[in-house]
Amino acid sequence: MFFKKKRLYLESLNSQISHLSVDRASVKIAIIDDQDVPYLDNLRNCGYTNVRHYRDIDNFEMLSSYSVIVCDIRDVGKKLSKAQGAFIIQQLRKIYPDKYIIAMSSNVFALPIQSYISTADAKIKRDSNPDKILNEIEQGVKAMNSKKLRWIRMREHLLKEHQMDLYDVWLLEQDFIRSVQNNNKKFFEESNVTRHSGDMLKGLLVNFISGIIF
Repeated sequence: MFFKKKRLYLESLNSQISHLSVDRASVKIAIIDDQDVPYLDNLRNCGYTNVRHYRDIDNFEMLSSYSVIVCDIRDVGKKLSKAQGAFIIQQLRKIYPDKYIIAMSSNVFALPIQSYISTADAKIKRDSNPDKILNEIEQGVKAMNSKKLRWIRMREHLLKEHQMDLYDVWLLEQDFIRSVQNNNKKFFEESNVTRHSGDMLKGLLVNFISGIIF
Protein backbone atom coordinates (compact mmCIF):
# COMPACT_ATOMS: atom_id res chain seq x y z
CA MET A 1 0.00 0.00 0.00
CA PHE A 2 2.84 2.40 0.90
CA PHE A 3 4.58 1.89 -2.45
CA LYS A 4 1.29 2.26 -4.32
CA LYS A 5 0.60 5.60 -2.62
CA LYS A 6 4.16 6.72 -3.31
CA ARG A 7 3.81 5.78 -6.98
CA LEU A 8 0.50 7.65 -7.29
CA TYR A 9 2.06 10.67 -5.59
CA LEU A 10 5.00 10.66 -7.98
CA GLU A 11 2.67 10.31 -10.98
CA SER A 12 0.62 13.24 -9.72
CA LEU A 13 3.77 15.31 -9.14
CA ASN A 14 5.08 14.50 -12.62
CA SER A 15 1.72 15.49 -14.08
CA GLN A 16 1.84 18.82 -12.25
CA ILE A 17 5.37 19.48 -13.49
CA SER A 18 4.32 18.57 -17.04
CA HIS A 19 1.34 20.94 -16.92
CA LEU A 20 3.56 23.68 -15.50
CA SER A 21 6.04 23.26 -18.37
CA VAL A 22 3.21 23.42 -20.91
CA ASP A 23 1.77 26.54 -19.26
CA ARG A 24 5.15 28.28 -19.27
CA ALA A 25 5.84 27.41 -22.89
CA SER A 26 2.37 28.40 -24.08
CA VAL A 27 2.62 32.07 -23.13
CA LYS A 28 4.63 34.33 -25.43
CA ILE A 29 6.96 36.72 -23.65
CA ALA A 30 8.62 39.79 -25.16
CA ILE A 31 11.56 41.58 -23.56
CA ILE A 32 12.33 45.06 -24.89
CA ASP A 33 15.78 46.11 -23.75
CA ASP A 34 18.64 47.74 -25.64
CA GLN A 35 21.12 45.89 -23.43
CA ASP A 36 21.86 42.20 -23.12
CA VAL A 37 19.37 40.30 -20.96
CA PRO A 38 21.32 38.35 -18.31
CA TYR A 39 18.29 36.40 -17.12
CA LEU A 40 17.23 35.21 -20.60
CA ASP A 41 18.90 31.81 -20.27
CA ASN A 42 17.40 31.43 -16.79
CA LEU A 43 13.95 31.94 -18.29
CA ARG A 44 14.45 29.36 -21.01
CA ASN A 45 16.00 26.85 -18.62
CA CYS A 46 12.95 27.23 -16.37
CA GLY A 47 10.62 26.32 -19.24
CA TYR A 48 9.75 29.76 -20.59
CA THR A 49 10.80 28.77 -24.09
CA ASN A 50 8.46 31.11 -25.96
CA VAL A 51 10.44 34.26 -25.21
CA ARG A 52 12.01 36.82 -27.54
CA HIS A 53 14.40 39.69 -26.87
CA TYR A 54 13.92 42.91 -28.86
CA ARG A 55 16.57 45.59 -28.56
CA ASP A 56 13.95 48.08 -29.71
CA ILE A 57 10.59 48.34 -31.48
CA ASP A 58 9.28 50.85 -34.00
CA ASN A 59 5.58 49.89 -33.94
CA PHE A 60 3.14 48.27 -31.54
CA GLU A 61 1.89 45.63 -33.94
CA MET A 62 5.18 43.80 -33.32
CA LEU A 63 3.93 43.02 -29.82
CA SER A 64 0.36 41.98 -30.62
CA SER A 65 1.02 38.26 -30.15
CA TYR A 66 2.86 38.58 -26.82
CA SER A 67 0.95 38.26 -23.56
CA VAL A 68 3.71 39.16 -21.09
CA ILE A 69 5.92 42.13 -21.94
CA VAL A 70 8.99 43.30 -20.04
CA CYS A 71 10.00 46.78 -21.15
CA ASP A 72 13.04 48.85 -20.31
CA ILE A 73 12.38 52.55 -19.83
CA ARG A 74 15.52 54.13 -21.26
CA ASP A 75 16.99 53.96 -24.78
CA VAL A 76 14.09 52.06 -26.38
CA GLY A 77 11.17 53.48 -28.35
CA LYS A 78 13.13 56.53 -29.49
CA LYS A 79 11.37 56.41 -32.86
CA LEU A 80 8.01 56.58 -31.10
CA SER A 81 8.42 59.27 -28.43
CA LYS A 82 10.90 61.27 -26.40
CA ALA A 83 9.48 59.44 -23.39
CA GLN A 84 11.02 56.27 -24.86
CA GLY A 85 10.17 53.05 -23.02
CA ALA A 86 7.78 54.80 -20.65
CA PHE A 87 5.71 55.79 -23.68
CA ILE A 88 5.72 52.18 -24.92
CA ILE A 89 4.30 51.02 -21.60
CA GLN A 90 1.65 53.73 -21.57
CA GLN A 91 0.50 52.94 -25.10
CA LEU A 92 0.57 49.17 -24.62
CA ARG A 93 -1.93 49.49 -21.78
CA LYS A 94 -4.25 51.50 -24.03
CA ILE A 95 -3.96 49.22 -27.07
CA TYR A 96 -3.74 45.85 -25.30
CA PRO A 97 -5.40 46.30 -21.89
CA ASP A 98 -5.27 42.64 -20.89
CA LYS A 99 -1.53 42.12 -21.40
CA TYR A 100 0.75 41.75 -18.39
CA ILE A 101 3.30 44.58 -18.50
CA ILE A 102 6.47 44.82 -16.44
CA ALA A 103 8.45 48.07 -16.37
CA MET A 104 12.19 47.74 -15.79
CA SER A 105 14.86 50.38 -15.33
CA SER A 106 17.52 51.62 -12.94
CA ASN A 107 15.27 54.69 -12.48
CA VAL A 108 11.92 52.94 -12.36
CA PHE A 109 10.74 55.09 -9.47
CA ALA A 110 11.76 58.45 -10.94
CA LEU A 111 8.92 60.96 -10.63
CA PRO A 112 8.88 62.30 -14.24
CA ILE A 113 7.95 58.89 -15.66
CA GLN A 114 5.45 57.80 -13.01
CA SER A 115 2.45 59.07 -14.99
CA TYR A 116 3.56 56.96 -17.97
CA ILE A 117 4.22 53.70 -16.18
CA SER A 118 1.57 53.86 -13.45
CA THR A 119 -0.54 51.25 -15.25
CA ALA A 120 2.25 48.66 -15.46
CA ASP A 121 1.50 45.50 -13.52
CA ALA A 122 4.94 45.56 -11.92
CA LYS A 123 7.92 47.89 -11.69
CA ILE A 124 11.33 46.30 -11.19
CA LYS A 125 14.78 47.86 -10.85
CA ARG A 126 17.37 46.60 -13.30
CA ASP A 127 19.71 45.39 -10.58
CA SER A 128 17.01 43.28 -8.89
CA ASN A 129 17.77 39.70 -7.98
CA PRO A 130 17.08 37.48 -11.05
CA ASP A 131 14.78 35.35 -8.90
CA LYS A 132 12.59 38.40 -8.31
CA ILE A 133 12.39 39.03 -12.05
CA LEU A 134 11.56 35.38 -12.76
CA ASN A 135 8.90 35.43 -10.06
CA GLU A 136 7.23 38.49 -11.56
CA ILE A 137 7.25 36.93 -15.02
CA GLU A 138 5.73 33.78 -13.50
CA GLN A 139 2.89 35.87 -12.07
CA GLY A 140 2.30 37.29 -15.53
CA VAL A 141 2.27 33.84 -17.13
CA LYS A 142 -0.25 32.60 -14.56
CA ALA A 143 -2.53 35.56 -15.26
CA MET A 144 -2.24 35.21 -19.03
CA ASN A 145 -2.99 31.47 -18.89
CA SER A 146 -6.38 32.28 -17.35
CA LYS A 147 -9.07 33.40 -19.80
CA LYS A 148 -11.15 34.49 -16.82
CA LEU A 149 -8.42 36.77 -15.45
CA ARG A 150 -7.75 38.24 -18.89
CA TRP A 151 -11.43 39.08 -19.31
CA ILE A 152 -11.55 40.66 -15.84
CA ARG A 153 -8.62 42.87 -16.81
CA MET A 154 -10.36 43.88 -20.03
CA ARG A 155 -13.67 44.45 -18.23
CA GLU A 156 -12.05 46.82 -15.74
CA HIS A 157 -10.42 48.72 -18.60
CA LEU A 158 -13.74 49.12 -20.43
CA LEU A 159 -15.48 50.40 -17.33
CA LYS A 160 -12.75 52.73 -16.07
CA GLU A 161 -11.02 54.01 -19.20
CA HIS A 162 -13.91 53.99 -21.68
CA GLN A 163 -16.79 54.51 -19.27
CA MET A 164 -18.80 51.82 -21.01
CA ASP A 165 -22.29 51.20 -19.74
CA LEU A 166 -22.36 48.34 -17.23
CA TYR A 167 -25.11 46.57 -19.14
CA ASP A 168 -23.13 46.72 -22.41
CA VAL A 169 -20.12 45.24 -20.63
CA TRP A 170 -22.36 42.49 -19.24
CA LEU A 171 -23.58 41.68 -22.75
CA LEU A 172 -19.99 41.49 -23.97
CA GLU A 173 -19.17 39.18 -21.09
CA GLN A 174 -21.94 36.75 -22.12
CA ASP A 175 -20.60 36.75 -25.68
CA PHE A 176 -17.09 36.16 -24.36
CA ILE A 177 -18.27 33.18 -22.31
CA ARG A 178 -19.99 31.68 -25.36
CA SER A 179 -16.88 32.15 -27.47
CA VAL A 180 -14.70 30.46 -24.85
CA GLN A 181 -17.13 27.59 -24.37
CA ASN A 182 -17.34 26.97 -28.10
CA ASN A 183 -13.71 27.89 -28.83
CA ASN A 184 -14.99 30.19 -31.55
CA LYS A 185 -14.39 33.93 -31.42
CA LYS A 186 -17.31 34.71 -33.75
CA PHE A 187 -19.71 34.75 -30.80
CA PHE A 188 -17.76 37.69 -29.41
CA GLU A 189 -16.88 39.42 -32.67
CA GLU A 190 -20.20 39.20 -34.49
CA SER A 191 -22.64 40.27 -31.80
CA ASN A 192 -22.25 43.16 -29.40
CA VAL A 193 -18.77 44.08 -30.65
CA THR A 194 -20.40 45.29 -33.87
CA ARG A 195 -22.24 47.91 -31.83
CA HIS A 196 -18.90 49.67 -31.41
CA SER A 197 -17.95 49.56 -35.10
CA GLY A 198 -17.79 53.33 -35.31
CA ASP A 199 -15.17 53.82 -32.63
CA MET A 200 -11.82 52.57 -31.43
CA LEU A 201 -13.39 49.98 -29.14
CA LYS A 202 -14.09 47.55 -31.97
CA GLY A 203 -10.38 47.19 -32.77
CA LEU A 204 -9.59 46.92 -29.08
CA LEU A 205 -12.11 44.11 -28.55
CA VAL A 206 -11.20 42.24 -31.73
CA ASN A 207 -7.51 42.30 -30.75
CA PHE A 208 -8.45 41.00 -27.33
CA ILE A 209 -10.50 38.00 -28.45
CA SER A 210 -7.95 37.17 -31.17
CA GLY A 211 -5.32 36.85 -28.44
CA ILE A 212 -7.57 34.49 -26.47
CA ILE A 213 -8.98 32.28 -29.24
CA PHE A 214 -6.90 31.67 -32.38
